[in-house]
Amino acid sequence: MIFEQGQTIVRRHLYPDGRVGSVLCGRVVSDDERGLALWIDAGSQAMRRVDSAGQPTRQLSLLTELRMTTMLSLSTWQPFRTLMLMPPGAAHSIWWSWRTDEFTHWYVNLERPVTRWAGGVDVYDQELDLLIYPDGRWSWKDEDAFAEYTGEPAFWDEVEAAGVRAEGERLLALARAGAAPFDGRWMDFQPDPAWRPTSMPHWWELPADATCWGPEYFRS
Repeated sequence: MIFEQGQTIVRRHLYPDGRVGSVLCGRVVSDDERGLALWIDAGSQAMRRVDSAGQPTRQLSLLTELRMTTMLSLSTWQPFRTLMLMPPGAAHSIWWSWRTDEFTHWYVNLERPVTRWAGGVDVYDQELDLLIYPDGRWSWKDEDAFAEYTGEPAFWDEVEAAGVRAEGERLLALARAGAAPFDGRWMDFQPDPAWRPTSMPHWWELPADATCWGPEYFRS
């Protein structure tokens, strides 16, 4: 399945038990041998989990969150303008981040390879991430949570955890060497000036295996 340039799609982060944990939406920049590049502008709509009182649950341990009543609520993608590249079959995505027009950093999101469906992509996040800055600074993100979830039946075992860490180390080595994709590519990217922050499309919660809708349904 190949997406068209300018097409609105969703990127759904799934919980380990298959529930939708959060949803982002954006416009397709390109979809080719390099992977799927998705533009998510600051101010685009998102869906995130809240508790029964309407309070965001993002700061809670996911082990806690999975055992409490939560629901998805409309939110906003802030503060970064973001270009996400999902290489084919890769266990990561690379996010280029800007504040207004100033490039600030790369965000390496370690994840299982995305699954495509008619309305976008679904992904299982693997918690551990990297922040990499143009001046050479870098840091791991969410190491404590990654360690907490390792070995839990719904998440990943020690073998998979070692693979996640190795993937992060591999990408860090590329970044420290100034090698692709950290070699300056995409840093001067400018979206189509007609593209406004994206509104959440009506198919955001459609099951990925639904077959009752044709291509016209996925036109926003």
